[in-house]
Amino acid sequence: MKIVIVGGVAGGASAAARARRLSEDVSIVVFERGSDVSFANCGLPYHIGGKIPLRQSLILKTPEDFK
Repeated sequence: MKIVIVGGVAGGASAAARARRLSEDVSIVVFERGSDVSFANCGLPYHIGGKIPLRQSLILKTPEDFK
């Protein structure tokens, strides 16, 4: 079986992670137009306000994490 997910950031990454937990054998492809596939948008105000100094800290998962 192959699962194709369009959009990665919040819902797409969650869907991919859930699909992987349900089956290690399924092929999962996530299409995301941005450079980040899993990004904590809710932490952005903290980054702008200086509480989270590194933007990289907001990246939750990389494409390699899903392989």
